[in-house]
Amino acid sequence: MPDSNFQQSGGIFQAGHGGTVQIHGGQFVQHNFQTASVHQCNEADDGFKHLQAHVATSAFDSAEHVDAPKCHVNTRKAVLDEIMNWIILTVTRVHWVLWLNGAAGAGKSAIARSIVDLCIQRNIPIARFFFFRTDYTRNSIKPLVATLPIIIPRIESDSLIFTKSLKTQFDFLIFGPLLELQRSSLRMHTVVLLLDGVDECEDKDDQASLIHIVTDLVGSDSVPVIAFFASRIEDQISTVFRSPEVANVTLRLPLDNNYLPDNDIRLFLDDSFQKIKATHPFGHLLDSNWPLASEVQEIVEKSSGQFIYASVVIKFCSMLGLHPEQQLNIVRGLRPRGALTPFAQLDALYQHIFSQVWDFEVTSLVLAWAIFTSYPSLSKCAEFLGMEVADIYVAMTSLQSVVNFTGDGDIHFLHASLPDFLFDEDRSQEYHISRSTWSTRLSIMAFKFVMSNGDRGTSDTTSAYNRELRLQVLAYDPAKIPKMIISSHAEYLSCVQRLDFGDGPGGTVYRQQLNVIVRHVSKKQPFAMRGIERDHKISDILDQIARESAKTETDMEAEQQELNATAAASPAANGEQQESAAANEEQLEIKKQSSSARKIFRKMWRSTDREAEAQEAGTRGEDGGASLAQQPKSGLSRLFRK
Repeated sequence: MPDSNFQQSGGIFQAGHGGTVQIHGGQFVQHNFQTASVHQCNEADDGFKHLQAHVATSAFDSAEHVDAPKCHVNTRKAVLDEIMNWIILTVTRVHWVLWLNGAAGAGKSAIARSIVDLCIQRNIPIARFFFFRTDYTRNSIKPLVATLPIIIPRIESDSLIFTKSLKTQFDFLIFGPLLELQRSSLRMHTVVLLLDGVDECEDKDDQASLIHIVTDLVGSDSVPVIAFFASRIEDQISTVFRSPEVANVTLRLPLDNNYLPDNDIRLFLDDSFQKIKATHPFGHLLDSNWPLASEVQEIVEKSSGQFIYASVVIKFCSMLGLHPEQQLNIVRGLRPRGALTPFAQLDALYQHIFSQVWDFEVTSLVLAWAIFTSYPSLSKCAEFLGMEVADIYVAMTSLQSVVNFTGDGDIHFLHASLPDFLFDEDRSQEYHISRSTWSTRLSIMAFKFVMSNGDRGTSDTTSAYNRELRLQVLAYDPAKIPKMIISSHAEYLSCVQRLDFGDGPGGTVYRQQLNVIVRHVSKKQPFAMRGIERDHKISDILDQIARESAKTETDMEAEQQELNATAAASPAANGEQQESAAANEEQLEIKKQSSSARKIFRKMWRSTDREAEAQEAGTRGEDGGASLAQQPKSGLSRLFRK
């Protein structure tokens, strides 16, 4: 029968679970059967056997437990409505492609499967392919076209069609027949082509090619097909969708906070915990108010808008033979997990994402900065680590599905549970970030940064004992550092006091630094002593300073006579020498004055010092450097975060 006589059947795109529609007389057919183990394209005796060898059964309607379920009842209503409104659009269509994108574990596949159900319920033809990375039958584009509704006679006319390019397969087996159907039919429903998990296709070039091929074909408005892609935001994919020819026909739908995911996650958790209490064998042992609202909120916050974390928690708490409340306590870190692996599914996701990182040393450094410091700023991170901002982007590019950058230029974790994974060596394995090791490294870098750039470093207080860190702290002297801001020395001392340098917290290193800081502050800004004195015992140091400065009047006169004698004995004695001697006498006289006079002197000193700083800042400005007014106002409290 000629292709032009093909007729559309109402259910040809809607084969059910395990269903097979086998129509050889020119109708479309979608299958669900086992792939033949051995097949030679040029030896196939009919088109159906040829098709059978190339189809990926699980990519169409998989019952595998690893596949995402459909959306929980009464959740994701806003995004599902928006997608369905796009599908059944009654006005002139502008966007022939929809791209649903979001972070790893956001629930994209669950939404896609729910859309399939909604289309079937409304008799909307929908062909679909669900990529899955760990399933070799559907982690490439090879079985894609064979798994979609196709024409058997066309396969028979070209037995080598599945060895040809993806575009040729689409043109010959999908779009060509659809175009002929449209020409021969008075009215034909628009067909939805749903491709989920495009980022799970192993070859990144194939991912980009697939999007280009499908978009070029449906965007031409020559065939009654619209395309629905779902994927993470990864460079090779977002680059294609940013290209003008694709962007002009694409509606981008990001799964972000605009859809209030926290509310949906809380509803899912509440319903799931109620089901556990009603159906679990140990449900009668659970308190009626379990879990507490605060415990549910804790899970919501850890989920960070991504359903995967909440789903993993519920699966773990639902395990038969184990007490749900104890399981939840394991998740919350209140009970040892033993041999149990509560986050196995989540860990596998993180493991795969981190396996794509090219230089884990640099990436770890950026992650450690973002986790341990109080500066999320991308520019601050680059400055502190001695990198260009572009270097940070390159280091983090493989982690876009779990870490991104906000509009304000801050590093943002899309998964609040990611640091927990990185801190736990059993879970993260080779991607482990040791809290003590990395915070110690950052502390050492912070001291080096401060000594070179002034008080603008940051670090953490969980550093482990390290000889290099000890030496850096002992060498720290604010008097030798330009641009030093003194207002938060008290907190810096508290941080050093908490650290253990091998002599216990508050040991020798702390006492040495306390002495250095007190002497510096008492000389430069005595009014700032109150903050230090409030948190630290400095009376002995102040007494020592007083004793050192309490010279007798006789000692001062003797010193003055010695100065005068030295000046008089110089061969170049002249008016300059007399002026110097007078200055010395004036300085000695000031030293003899009362405390009020000394305060006046300090005020004069501060004024002179500020003038010098302003002059220095002006010089730096002429040289193209940053003025003092441009320097950050952060204090030493930023060195360490409590």
